[in-house]
Amino acid sequence: MTQHLDRPVTPMIDTAVAPAATTPVEGTPQVQNPGWPPPGPAGYGTPTGYGTPTGYGTPTGYGTPTGYGTPTGYGTPAGTVAPGAVAVEPPLNTLSWLSVVAAFVVSPVAIVLGAISRRQIARTGERGRVLATTGIALGIVFTLMGILSTILVLSMVTTVTYTPAPAPVPAGAPSPAAAAPAATDAGATGSSAGSSAGSSTGSATGQADLLTAYLDLIGANQTFDTNWQAHDTAAELRADISEYRNAVSTFRDAVAAADVPAEQRARLDSQLLPAIDKVLADCDGMLNAQTDAKVKAAAKAFDADNPAMVQTAADAISS
Repeated sequence: MTQHLDRPVTPMIDTAVAPAATTPVEGTPQVQNPGWPPPGPAGYGTPTGYGTPTGYGTPTGYGTPTGYGTPTGYGTPAGTVAPGAVAVEPPLNTLSWLSVVAAFVVSPVAIVLGAISRRQIARTGERGRVLATTGIALGIVFTLMGILSTILVLSMVTTVTYTPAPAPVPAGAPSPAAAAPAATDAGATGSSAGSSAGSSTGSATGQADLLTAYLDLIGANQTFDTNWQAHDTAAELRADISEYRNAVSTFRDAVAAADVPAEQRARLDSQLLPAIDKVLADCDGMLNAQTDAKVKAAAKAFDADNPAMVQTAADAISS
């Protein structure tokens, strides 16, 4: 038993058959004992057709699911153009430029067209949003201007306007500069001559005072005419009437106190003073009237009485 173990063990190799060199599919060639591994039952070494099942390496159609490589509409951001593609500019919205044109013709229509155009552009992506906004802005501005213009025209039409007739200057009336020397000469003749002139023909000073008062009345009448045309509010017109009434009242006081000959004095008392009183009454009627009808009636009477008073004064002074 011991001797058997001490002998070298001879491998169980059939020396009659030379070892066969086999080359794996990949790697370094190796030598394999032709008897190992022991052959199995015939047909069971590697099942025929089961190395890789036919058609199951990569399932057909499942490498990249059809239609899921790049979701439609997300491959290229909106507004960019793919390489090689031709950029197509969206069309211009028709109502956008029509709103700008309508602003200069019928401004309220421009506001409506601009609003409709902005809604269409938001829905369709067309161009013209700036034009639509411009049309709305112009329509609003022109509409407001039209309203203000209409109000201004109506206020001007309804305002009571009055243009008094120009006061005539008496043809034979001397100027104040010519009347002054007469007064100086009268003073130089002595007290007896002055008293004699006063009793028969009136004093030269009275004639000069009457002429000065008349010229002041003419100036007040012209100022009243200018202010009446320039002013349009009720407060301004009342102030103009009140100022002219004061001028007429001052003229009446000068006429009543003038030292003139008896014949001229009678004409002043019978003709000029009543004419002055009519104008004063007309001014009071316009100032104190509570209704438009009464204001118009007093203004109509003033239109007739004021020129008549001026003409009567010119005749009385020049006689």
